[in-house]
Amino acid sequence: MVRAVSALTLALFLACHDATDPPVGATSSEPTTTPPVEISLVTRIMPLGDSITQADADHDSYRRSLWKRLTASGARVDFVGSQRRHHRGEPPNTDFDMDHEGHWGWRVDEVLERIDGWTENAQPDVVLIHLGTNDLIQRQAVAGTLEELSALVDALRASHPKIRIVMAQIIPTTTASINKRIEALNARIPSLAASKSIHLVDQFTDFDAFDLTYDGVHPNEFGEARMTERWLDSLLPLLDEIE
Repeated sequence: MVRAVSALTLALFLACHDATDPPVGATSSEPTTTPPVEISLVTRIMPLGDSITQADADHDSYRRSLWKRLTASGARVDFVGSQRRHHRGEPPNTDFDMDHEGHWGWRVDEVLERIDGWTENAQPDVVLIHLGTNDLIQRQAVAGTLEELSALVDALRASHPKIRIVMAQIIPTTTASINKRIEALNARIPSLAASKSIHLVDQFTDFDAFDLTYDGVHPNEFGEARMTERWLDSLLPLLDEIE
């Protein structure tokens, strides 16, 4: 009788407990909570400018080498803008994020007229500005060009208060008379940057337009690489802040 009761008790015990349950009094080795998932955000960068930003169909622009250097560093970036093509066609290489807001031959005032729509569509976190060359080639006053750059910064922040702006002191040309106006503008950009709390990049110093451009204005492959180095000096620490 005792043997029959024991067998019945054992059967009831097994029926009430799954075979995979830990023994009574034991603790499970399985985690009871899900570990947090680390999310890496993508930073949206708008390269904004004129032909030096856009480049023609024979040149990749600084954007290609910049994108490759950024991604090689592990940065998660997305270039944004309404444009993908270069002046008169596709770039020689298409193995990079080709979105941009570079416009061949445009002045600051022309960019200013369209910037609200571009930023509304692209929603950039960071804007890289290299503008003013066409204004000065067309003999616009330095003070007027500076005022338009200031208005451009205001327009960018009007609808996107947290946007980060990186503004360049622009590269020189091979024409001495134009360079005098470029130097005058570049000398006033640091004060603008300080007053507007924007990041300054010196693209002018040590840029030899005779060696680093293919036509006296637009950077060749070596000029593009040189511009990339200067952008990175400011951009990499900025990306660390954002992330």
